[in-house]
Amino acid sequence: MNREDWEGLLNSHIITAYSSGLSVVEITRALGKLRIDHVHNLLRDTGTIAIMDRTEYRRTYPIHGKLTAALRHKGYTFGRWCLGWHFDPDTAAAELRDNPEDGPQRAVHDALRRDFPLIYFLLYGSQPPQTPQRTPPLPHPSVIIEWDQGNARYNARVPEYSEVVGIGSDWTEALEDAKMAYCFLMSIYKLNFAIKRNGIK
Repeated sequence: MNREDWEGLLNSHIITAYSSGLSVVEITRALGKLRIDHVHNLLRDTGTIAIMDRTEYRRTYPIHGKLTAALRHKGYTFGRWCLGWHFDPDTAAAELRDNPEDGPQRAVHDALRRDFPLIYFLLYGSQPPQTPQRTPPLPHPSVIIEWDQGNARYNARVPEYSEVVGIGSDWTEALEDAKMAYCFLMSIYKLNFAIKRNGIK
């Protein structure tokens, strides 16, 4: 597969992961990315997440400064975060002012705990956040690079992962192509593990 094919496959897994119950932040974390831009924009552009109304772009909400900072660090605003969770921002902001220990825990509290466990702990003093479970290690990849006489090119294949194949006019190009495919495959593996880890079917 070429890069476009791998990107399409990964994007379809991102959409599946979100539709299965993972949040934008959880998907971003599973992929090892800092900012949510790619995941959120993909889901918005495919109609999976609603487009934010222009009047919401610069709007602020009465939420704790620590949460505002954490959202900004991810490339988020509170309004965009609420879109991803299908929350009404005004209602969500009001509910976050209530301590979940003093009454029924709302969906917005659970969303905050899942996406920003440290902020949840700092705001409500519940159990300290646990270290996220690491993705189980996979076999270390090896690479075989061979000259393909019929196609006049080099083929790089990874015996441990039959999907990973690279082609190129020289060794370096074939190896780089295989590395690209391997990175996409590992991202898909991490997403699938995140779904299982969260008990989402």
